[in-house]
Amino acid sequence: MKRTKKLIWAMLALFVMASCAGPSEKRAEIMERLEAGEIPADVIVYNVDADASQIAWEGTKVGGAHDGTIGVYHGELYVYDGELLMGEVVIDMNQIVVLDIENPESNARLRGHLESDDFFSVATYPTATFEITRIEPHAEGAAMSHRVYGNMTIKGITHGIAIDADIAVTDTYISANADFDLDRTRWDVRFGSGRFFDNLGDNLIHDDFNLKLNIVANR
Repeated sequence: MKRTKKLIWAMLALFVMASCAGPSEKRAEIMERLEAGEIPADVIVYNVDADASQIAWEGTKVGGAHDGTIGVYHGELYVYDGELLMGEVVIDMNQIVVLDIENPESNARLRGHLESDDFFSVATYPTATFEITRIEPHAEGAAMSHRVYGNMTIKGITHGIAIDADIAVTDTYISANADFDLDRTRWDVRFGSGRFFDNLGDNLIHDDFNLKLNIVANR
């Protein structure tokens, strides 16, 4: 009988402690469960709208530049208590588009080169992934609303990155916009890089390339 009473009191104590947990403790618990691959009942899942979302790219070289878009494949964003916590956006590398070259043959030649092993090895790595692991709001009045931390995987290579973004969460959709540079050589894209090849002259391609993300997700 005493053992039963002790068990009841222990269960009550755990219940009281859980009910008294503050918002930060609850948020941390939610994030831990999301990291473990579980989606708690009080988390709202927003699905990335591949058609409404867009990723624009620009690469520069000595005396010029090229630009275009990359397709969005799919993704999920996780919201708790009106706040975006984590998520994932999968990029379709088979949808690399070149916009600045009008000649069809030249356009196809550059696209094929970008898809080749000199650049993104699309046949081997048809997708790239941006996994959002943490989001922190900026102070009011900052140029962008949030600092986003995550893992970018390109060509099967993953590196942590941190970018600034404008994020809006509503009851029906999420919009997120970001404009940032990546050093392509971190993901073994070395073609034309002055860091790895000498005497490139006018054939030198700058290591940093720019991405502009406009991600839309619907509840």
